[in-house]
Amino acid sequence: MKKLLLSVALVGYAFGASFLSELALKNNYDIKVLEEQKAALLQEVDLSKVWENLRLGIGAKDIFFDEPLKRDAGAQNEFIEFSQKIPTGSKLDIKASIAQQNVAVKSLEIKDKKLDITNSVMSLQYTLGRIDADMKTLARYEKLLIDLKAAHLAYSSTVSAHYNQTLSNTILEKNIVILQKSLVREKGSVLHKLESIINTSVSDDAKLDLALMPYTKSNEEATLKEHNPKLLLQRIQTQKELNNLNYEKEQKIPDVTVALGYNHRESRDDMWYLSFSIPLPLYGREELSIRKAELTQNASEQSENALQNKLVFDLQDELLNKELQQEKIGLNQAILEENRRIYDNILSTSFSQNDALVKLLSNLTTSLDTELKINTLTLGYDLSCLKINYLLGEL
Repeated sequence: MKKLLLSVALVGYAFGASFLSELALKNNYDIKVLEEQKAALLQEVDLSKVWENLRLGIGAKDIFFDEPLKRDAGAQNEFIEFSQKIPTGSKLDIKASIAQQNVAVKSLEIKDKKLDITNSVMSLQYTLGRIDADMKTLARYEKLLIDLKAAHLAYSSTVSAHYNQTLSNTILEKNIVILQKSLVREKGSVLHKLESIINTSVSDDAKLDLALMPYTKSNEEATLKEHNPKLLLQRIQTQKELNNLNYEKEQKIPDVTVALGYNHRESRDDMWYLSFSIPLPLYGREELSIRKAELTQNASEQSENALQNKLVFDLQDELLNKELQQEKIGLNQAILEENRRIYDNILSTSFSQNDALVKLLSNLTTSLDTELKINTLTLGYDLSCLKINYLLGEL
């Protein structure tokens, strides 16, 4: 049934992208793990606002070191005690904020993972489209070569043994066969990679037709800074480290533990007691923790700046590469048109001459190489567009 569903031809950019990509996102175990981790972090948000549990203490105070099992009625004293640690300042609010930031970070990790998978799936689909275009190009030139040989033999009544050998065993013909076998192996490899991402079998129709993707974006750098999930994640991480710093500063005001107990005494009246306790900041631990948090926060800011610079450079590189691929496509299309004009000219003026065959075969070889190069450049252009979309967080 899955094989049947996947055999449906993918029509157009949007439908093809959503069909296999959504299937990959649905089956991907890494995303499932991240989503479970996010669910756990959501519980942590509620947990961060809850006080520590009330403590219960029960004991006796008439234990003698020399005779621990001896009970002395005069000193016999049992007690029960309840104690509660009360957070001071805004510690709980800061912990809740940090917990919410952890959820936001995990959400961005999920988004980035989905973008990465979508980009990978569509890149492989466009690679399949380039392979299909190459196969059709080779088949067309193979037929053109067969027709050319048949027409030349039929037209010329004085074909020498040398040209008979040229006709029956051309380098172009061998190259076509080699390229066809290579493309079959490449297609199998790409399909295997696609199946490993989607976690199910795919059919030969799982391609996106090779064509220049429409590109109408502008202000890419600003969009990247606002929407790239990796950058947003690091930005939240920096804010979280600032919250950690504020939390460490709050730790300078110690939490108070309040205890309420009841003493039962054999020879004297029972009594209630109330106590308050706080940790004493004698060893400078708080100041060291604050200094550590400051350095961590500074490091996070530097990481954010470094990541932004790297992503902007990657974006500029892909934008330049896209334009370069487009220029090369235009140049090679001009070369191809010129080759076709020369080919037609040879056919119309000197087809009857044996030397014309060599010229035509050479022309076909050049034209084939040029068409295959155009297919490769078109794929490169589309992959650059996909990478740009990925960097902008818009796949």
